[in-house]
Amino acid sequence: MSNRKNHLNKKIFQLCIYLALLLPLMSCVSTDSATLSDDLDKYERKNIEIATGFFRNGYPQRAISRLGKILKKNSRSSRAYGMLGVVYQQQGEYELAQENFKKSLELKSNASDVLNNYGTLLFAMGHYDQANKAFEEVTQDIYYAHRSRAFDNLGFIAMKQGNKAEAKKRFQRALRLEPRLPSSNLALAKIYLSDGYYPEAFQHFQQFDIDNNRFSADILWLGLRIARAVDRMDLVEKYGSTLSKLYPKSDEYRKYEQYKRTLP
Repeated sequence: MSNRKNHLNKKIFQLCIYLALLLPLMSCVSTDSATLSDDLDKYERKNIEIATGFFRNGYPQRAISRLGKILKKNSRSSRAYGMLGVVYQQQGEYELAQENFKKSLELKSNASDVLNNYGTLLFAMGHYDQANKAFEEVTQDIYYAHRSRAFDNLGFIAMKQGNKAEAKKRFQRALRLEPRLPSSNLALAKIYLSDGYYPEAFQHFQQFDIDNNRFSADILWLGLRIARAVDRMDLVEKYGSTLSKLYPKSDEYRKYEQYKRTLP
């Protein structure tokens, strides 16, 4: 697999990472300490929201600092550790990310968002069997709002392990839960094109196209080839024109230039 394809898969796979802000906000509260616990929970919510804003706007160190304030008040905050794992992972600090994900899961083992994020870290580290186990566990949580993404992630693991048939099943399962999931639609479009099932490839790429406004060069090249396979020359022209405007120096555009010479 080329570096460009690896980059595409990595980009798609990162769609399935969720911020700690989305974790279920639950706590075990005794009657005697209800007021104190409620105040602490409000403090955590507020500061995780602030940390999330810092992180999304490109200030990871400020996010880490804010999460550290939570842990000074409550060293058993599963939410804070879970989000620290996400921040450190995005910074490439995989050991620190793993340490914080583990702490979060030790405190709350059924936090599906954290387990899903930990799975993406294991995937990035090349620990595919461990990542597979994590995502399989997430799929068992039938009340998890993003269960489809866990099946999606399992599909990418199967692709990495060279099991295209299993990957197809997992992506299809993801789409049964979330029919417009972009990463699964794009992955299936690629699989069906490689297998020669052009109408199916076109169907999934069109669904991806509907929900996305900006394509990378390799995605445009994929769409162009699928459109040609089903004789949709209007889309061949559309994707080719976009490719020439946005990525005139790309390898894909050079391939497109060569491809145009073969047209009648």
